[in-house]
Amino acid sequence: MGLLDVKNVNKSFNDNLLFADLSFSLNPTDRLAIIGNNGVGKTTLLKMILKEESIDNGSITVAAHKSIGYLSQVMIHSFDNTLYEEMLQSFKDVIKMKEDLEKLGEELSKNPQDTQLLNRYGNLENAFLNKGGYDYEYQIEMMVSKFGFSKADYNRRIGSFSGGERNKIAFTRLLLDKPDILILDEPTNHLDVSTIEWLETYLKTYPGAIILVSHDRYFIDALCNCVLEITNHRGEYYRGNYSFYLKEKVARYEQQLKAYNLQQKEIEHLEMLIKKFKPKPTKVAFAKDREKKLARILDNKIEAPKKDGKKVNLNLKALDERRVRQLTIDNLEFGYDKPLGFVKEFPVYGGDKVAIIGENGIGKTTLLKTIGHMLPALAGKITEHRELRYGYIDQNQIQIDSELTVFDYLHHFYPYMSNFEIRHHLGSFLFTEDDVFKTVNQLSGGEKVRLSFARLLLQKYDILLLDEPTNHMDIETRKVLESTLVDYPGTIIFVSHDRYFISELATKIIAIKEDKVDLFSGSYEQYMEGKEEVIEEVKAKEVSKPKIKVKKKSKEKLELEISKVSQEIEDLKEQQYLEENYMDQRKMDALDDLIVSKENELRHLEEEYLDILNQEEN
Repeated sequence: MGLLDVKNVNKSFNDNLLFADLSFSLNPTDRLAIIGNNGVGKTTLLKMILKEESIDNGSITVAAHKSIGYLSQVMIHSFDNTLYEEMLQSFKDVIKMKEDLEKLGEELSKNPQDTQLLNRYGNLENAFLNKGGYDYEYQIEMMVSKFGFSKADYNRRIGSFSGGERNKIAFTRLLLDKPDILILDEPTNHLDVSTIEWLETYLKTYPGAIILVSHDRYFIDALCNCVLEITNHRGEYYRGNYSFYLKEKVARYEQQLKAYNLQQKEIEHLEMLIKKFKPKPTKVAFAKDREKKLARILDNKIEAPKKDGKKVNLNLKALDERRVRQLTIDNLEFGYDKPLGFVKEFPVYGGDKVAIIGENGIGKTTLLKTIGHMLPALAGKITEHRELRYGYIDQNQIQIDSELTVFDYLHHFYPYMSNFEIRHHLGSFLFTEDDVFKTVNQLSGGEKVRLSFARLLLQKYDILLLDEPTNHMDIETRKVLESTLVDYPGTIIFVSHDRYFISELATKIIAIKEDKVDLFSGSYEQYMEGKEEVIEEVKAKEVSKPKIKVKKKSKEKLELEISKVSQEIEDLKEQQYLEENYMDQRKMDALDDLIVSKENELRHLEEEYLDILNQEEN
């Protein structure tokens, strides 16, 4: 028997099956990741292990005298305790031993020859050592500091901390308790990258077993040695990390598909023989034998393997897919009342995928909003080398508040679209059948993020600004989003704590630190390895390119061209108000693209014209 045995467990809610015949065993040193799409029953399974949720059929058995710890605010003993008093709750037994040792020491000082006292003291001291009695204060200090608390917080009452800080306090308590089975549900949520990396390292040497539900694939891959995927109402167990799971899942699918096809051919062959020979009196025995064989096969029929049906068709397009410089960040100081960071010089080209990384509260979102002109720069400038259109999704898209249905919400922003076009577009984002008639406020966090993308991506942009875009998404949706954004021909500047997402997408890095901002051209892995393929080198290569001389236009010719292009823009804008155009999305998209192109042309002409005027003045 293992530390935990789950055998043939079934669970349904209101006749809706979550999973059936789910089985796995947990050994004392296992780190098990439970993965699957949102709504398949991952958290329900954890609650069943904790006996907070009933089992329909099957059994869940925990080895005798083994403790289970679960991350929740219930871990906090009292909100009236100070932070340090709360941490001491994890060492009540050790502190009692310490007090008993001190009493025995006092008795021994009076009776140093008492062998019985000496033996009691020696045994108790060994137990005290085994419990980590001499370093529990260090453990508290180390663990508390790793979760972002300082010694100045030690005497603060728990009730004075925010909800997010209380979650970290509960996490600290749980890790200090060291249960035999540690159950963690989305433990990396709201933790910055440096804390997650420390947590990975710490949990690798954790003395007990770990059951983990997480969408953080990097974290799972680094920590876990087994994976349980809940899919198609079944539990599939894999003995290996997340990378092994990805390869093995494909191999199992191909193996099952091959076995299924072979069996189907055998069934067809037997049915043909039975049909052919059963009517013939001399072949009745032969046909009956084949019927028995067919019955045995049908009793052990191999099911056709199912692929996960989750597909998101984002089909992103950019306004301008050329690999040209779009903007340059130059001596930029960003922040609110005081500077949070300084970016010396950073060029952004069409097609760049720029990741902004750093710890919580250090200014990542502030920089992203400053680049998108949602916040003013404190100093320096952002030079746009042509007119740019920005698309923005922030980490608060989960807070969309509307009593409109999903269908009406999208139709409100795009009234010229037909009902079919809206249903088709929403279907690309997994809103199918009756899903489109849910109100927005009924949606889960992940569904609201998908709806935000559905609304955003009906327009074309030069630069997408994404702030924690994978928050609240399950693993499958994240994978599809990644592959789509990797193929997206336009520019993306994004903030993320999801290291797997950063690793897949980023081609440049802006790393904000306490005392500096690192600028790096290359992948996330290269940045982490410290390879110095820095922005200055890219700049040097750019300067070394031969410059082509272009014959300048006269002032008079520029005036004529500016007048002509200005009138063309006005005419195109007038066409947007014609019913034949605003009722046709394709025509409106074409007009939008043409207007943007003409506006860019006008801007370049005006810049040339201003240069000539400046030269005449000088």
